[in-house]
Amino acid sequence: MTDIEVIKKKIYQLAAITDRGQRLNKFIAPMYQEKLKEMEDLIDSLKSFNTEVSEEKLSGEWELIYSTVELFRSSPFFLAIEKALNNEFKSNLFFKLHQLQVGSFGLSTIGRIAQNIDFEKKEFISTFDTIIFGLTTIPIFGWFKLLPTFGGRVITMADELNLTDNILQMNLRKTKVSKVEGLNKIPIFSKLLMDRWYPVKEVWEKLPWNQEIPSCEIYVIYLDEEIRIMKDLYGSIFVYLRPTISLLKENLN
Repeated sequence: MTDIEVIKKKIYQLAAITDRGQRLNKFIAPMYQEKLKEMEDLIDSLKSFNTEVSEEKLSGEWELIYSTVELFRSSPFFLAIEKALNNEFKSNLFFKLHQLQVGSFGLSTIGRIAQNIDFEKKEFISTFDTIIFGLTTIPIFGWFKLLPTFGGRVITMADELNLTDNILQMNLRKTKVSKVEGLNKIPIFSKLLMDRWYPVKEVWEKLPWNQEIPSCEIYVIYLDEEIRIMKDLYGSIFVYLRPTISLLKENLN
């Protein structure tokens, strides 16, 4: 096993035992901070190998396995908000408040997060699955679910994708919520709002406090055929892997 393979194996182990890095979130509890330092050291070691970053290597599907911040912040939608706020403190406060709003009492959790990069179409598509009422019961008094589980897949599309000096740049275009196989659609909300694209860019430009189009950029700090490590404007880290299903299909073909 090569040095790179040893480092990547340790990164995968840490990503798994820290629940994609969410057990290291100080906002929830200042626990396991030694694991955060260990992950930082592993990523720094991997960066020293300086592999080539190219459109060909970046293209295709990826799945998020680790983040040093809230998982939803990997989406171009929230990256664009981060850039528009133009202040690290304001950005972190906004995202913490958003997490409190949607995640209180464990009513909403985030499932699979994936991205598809297509330089031929100059499109960047990000998805994350949201699960609502995963476990709802009355502790001690009840052992059955009070409410069924609902959810959906939030899809965000950015266009004008460009790679320059290891920086991915794109403009936010539109977003929608679609059905996830195995999850019930959200009642009422699904008929009114699901499965239709919303023109985020056009709405964004009409808001008086937005002076620019919704755009974002994120830095590629390591890339090979298997793993992609990114950094946002303020140094937050996101680690992605090629999905195992996609790899299996390639091997079968």
